[in-house]
Amino acid sequence: MSGPESKTIVVRAWRDRGRLIIRVLTGAGEVGTGQEWVFADIDASLTRVGELLAELHDNPANDETKR
Repeated sequence: MSGPESKTIVVRAWRDRGRLIIRVLTGAGEVGTGQEWVFADIDASLTRVGELLAELHDNPANDETKR
């Protein structure tokens, strides 16, 4: 999974001092393309992940394998 059309999305979640911390990271094959968001709210984090997935859905790669 690499190339200019590819994006990696990573979600990490853990409890810290009784709080839920959710970290969403994105990156592509190019240096400096990564982004990061940190949430304490599940709904807000799910909304952001949904937006990121929608971006991938709306912008498929030209050579994407259809499944």
